Amino acid sequence: MAASPKGSRTLWLLRHAKTVTDPPPGGSDFDRVLAPRGRRDAAALGRLWAGHGEGLGRALRGVPLPAIALVSPAARTAATAELVLADLAEPPERRLDDELYGADPDEVLAFVRGLPDRVDSAMVVGHNPTAHSLSQGLLAPRDKKGRSLAARHGFPTCALGVYAFPVTRWADVEAGTARLVAIMAPPYAED
Repeated sequence: MAASPKGSRTLWLLRHAKTVTDPPPGGSDFDRVLAPRGRRDAAALGRLWAGHGEGLGRALRGVPLPAIALVSPAARTAATAELVLADLAEPPERRLDDELYGADPDEVLAFVRGLPDRVDSAMVVGHNPTAHSLSQGLLAPRDKKGRSLAARHGFPTCALGVYAFPVTRWADVEAGTARLVAIMAPPYAED
């Protein structure tokens, strides 16, 4: 696994894949599962990512893969994480946290700030509208190219954004300070 450039932290942000509209009988929004399209998109992203991320493209070569994945325990986020991370040679440690379900962008950043500094790359698997807000709000104003890409792509279901923060400690991560390394959205083409 490659190391982050000296003095940086890398955050991978993944929005859960497409879900069914209604929860199962007797269930709630928390229990909604992935739709067939969502399972297909998440599995395709996982296959691209397998093999140390080589299939994700040139922009991510040398970018460290996440060592920890903070995952909302809702059925759809847990299933997305499972499908996307299943074939990685060195999958990240998955941490389910009830408080990520329904967390706003500031609350998600609080989780990120609590990561151990021995970890230089981490992932958050979450929900909208928070995922979209974070995808836009993490970017530094000077990252014109990243801001343009983020605006053009949006942050649809199963979107993956990778952000580099110019800090040595997670505790110092702030909104509006990241550089967009890459953003991807389905359909994921497999070469």
